[in-house]
Amino acid sequence: MRKNKSLGWKIQRAMIALVIGMLLVAGTIFGVTMRKAADTLSASNEALRETIGQSSSAYMTEQSKARMLELAAEKAKIADEIFFEFERGVRIVADDAAQIYNHPSLYAPRPVSLPDPSKDGELTVQVLYSAAVDPEDPAIVGELELIGNVQDTLMAVNASQDNIASLYVATESGFMVQADYIPAKKFDENGKLMPLEAKERPWYVGAAASGAPFFTPVTKDAHTPRLGIMCGVPVFRDGELMGVAGAGMYLDDMETLVRSVSLGGSGDACILNRSGQVLFSTYDSGALAAVADAPDLRLSADEALSDMAELAVGGGKGVTLLAVGGAPCYAAYAPMETVGWSMVVFLPQEAVEAPTNRLLESIDTMTETAFRDAAGYTVRAQYWLLALLGAAVLIALAVSVALSRQIVRPIRLLTDEVGAMQGDELDFHWTLDTGDETQTLADAFASLTQRMKDYIRENEAITAEKERIGTELSVATRIQAAMLPSIFPPFPERTDFDVYASMDPAREVGGDFYDFFLIDGDHLCLVIADVSGKGVPAALFMMASKIILQSCAMLGNPPAEILRLTNEAICSNNEAEMFITAWVGILELSTGKLTAANAGHEYPVLKRADGGFELLRDKHGFVLGGIAGQRYTQYELQLEKGAKLFLYTDGVPEANAAGGEMFSLERMLGALNAAPDGTPEQILRGVRGALDEFVKDAEQFDDITMLCVEYKGK
Repeated sequence: MRKNKSLGWKIQRAMIALVIGMLLVAGTIFGVTMRKAADTLSASNEALRETIGQSSSAYMTEQSKARMLELAAEKAKIADEIFFEFERGVRIVADDAAQIYNHPSLYAPRPVSLPDPSKDGELTVQVLYSAAVDPEDPAIVGELELIGNVQDTLMAVNASQDNIASLYVATESGFMVQADYIPAKKFDENGKLMPLEAKERPWYVGAAASGAPFFTPVTKDAHTPRLGIMCGVPVFRDGELMGVAGAGMYLDDMETLVRSVSLGGSGDACILNRSGQVLFSTYDSGALAAVADAPDLRLSADEALSDMAELAVGGGKGVTLLAVGGAPCYAAYAPMETVGWSMVVFLPQEAVEAPTNRLLESIDTMTETAFRDAAGYTVRAQYWLLALLGAAVLIALAVSVALSRQIVRPIRLLTDEVGAMQGDELDFHWTLDTGDETQTLADAFASLTQRMKDYIRENEAITAEKERIGTELSVATRIQAAMLPSIFPPFPERTDFDVYASMDPAREVGGDFYDFFLIDGDHLCLVIADVSGKGVPAALFMMASKIILQSCAMLGNPPAEILRLTNEAICSNNEAEMFITAWVGILELSTGKLTAANAGHEYPVLKRADGGFELLRDKHGFVLGGIAGQRYTQYELQLEKGAKLFLYTDGVPEANAAGGEMFSLERMLGALNAAPDGTPEQILRGVRGALDEFVKDAEQFDDITMLCVEYKGK
């Protein structure tokens, strides 16, 4: 360790060496010079403090706001996926019920039992009647035995989603087939079965009136203190409303999601509904607390809070500054598109600026200590000078001037180095080794600037890690793209057919896939499928499923057997409980005969040689990976020369514009028939062009996958 030499010791050494004392004038000159140097150093230190404070505060504020917005969007996305899966389950039931009503000849009568109190706590299916319905009416009995075929779907969907409390299909004729765990609750205190007026319930009325999926406001469960929400999806037969499929969902996950919000150990959160009311919150009191009959925050007298609520309820996404409990807070908000709610995350401004304040306090402490030490040494030096006033005038004057220059020069150099530090330039250069307090102060500034540079490097490392993750996702995107046929024309030597396909994932990687391959010289296999969920899990599940399905097809199996074998393989090890909708067809190229089977996928669209594109409402089997032991029905079509077949996933008709309106099957058919005689590639580009024109700048919510094949014959 270097042994520091005090200013007093230097003065003593000079006086002993020269055998003189210093003059009063020399002491005055020395004191004035030291004061000017201290004032200059103080001004430079204040400039450094202000520069560091501004840079650090602006950087930390922007980083905190970006993290808040990212966290709000992440939590909103998690919640939206929960509601989307919930609505999707109800849609599956509604689609199954519509299939039964529109194709009654395909189903055998299947009775439904009344509630059995002894099975309370078990998932069971039962029928409930309106008070105005006669259960013995032959028409009611016949309709009930027909719609009773929806029981398996009710059981499977309810069992697959833990947050579904009850799942049902209510009919216009006045009865409801329901799957839940509380059959005993259907009886009054005298043991008499109570009637159920389903058509008066908000979920039924809303879905019937809108003709589309409908979410009710949040309500308290009739049998438990838990909060819940209900969803209804209308069921039509040839345009006539036959009933509504519905479900009740507990909102425990929303409470847990809000409580899980944390930003460095601090922060609060809440969820706003379509009416600007707080549904769930980490606040126990105040305007942001979740209370019964909560007020509409859009009507708040607090203008900043009112503006934030207006933007959040309107589906906006951003960060704003407002006051919570009298203290300034940043609020980040992001939408849940499925139900029209919004997630809001709060972080006090004080917490955002705390790291900068701690840094400035550290700078002040170090500077104060350095100035206090320097002042002490200066005072002692002055005492020595006063004691030596009687020394020789000329020699003392010459020695004092030389000594002043020797001491002040390093301080001025230090002041210049500190003053040169501006903005983000934090390099501190010091080459002298004075061995005194000036050296101590220089070492302190060097340590301070080094810590600031380390702090900036740590932030750069965090940014680099985010870029690495983005690079890995980009590689995953290329790997997934390589799994799908992407070279067109794929069989340039074949003139008896033409095929083209595309897949645009909603995220970096997706769950949709398509495939086409020659089983032999005369049979072309066509596949299109949609995996439940999105992102990396769905992409991994998609690639495994694609390999299984192709392997089953290459063994020469017909489409129904391909789906059955694939379903068994997936169900044998499906701990993630994911499922796939799929359509498989095998085209005999020599005759044009198409054999196909459908596992819960979208209806294909067929253009015969002398007509336009029309929806082919084929029979749907159950999804792959849902229930083992499923059997699938296949059908045949005869394609003439010039016939075209268009296949797609639900990301096409369900693509949303900015206002929430879906592209729809009607617009899709209109785009197909705008130029029905084009090549498969031209047809797909036409549909994609119409889709882009419709959604404009709206965010893509689901994967968009399309395949078109034209049969040209020999």
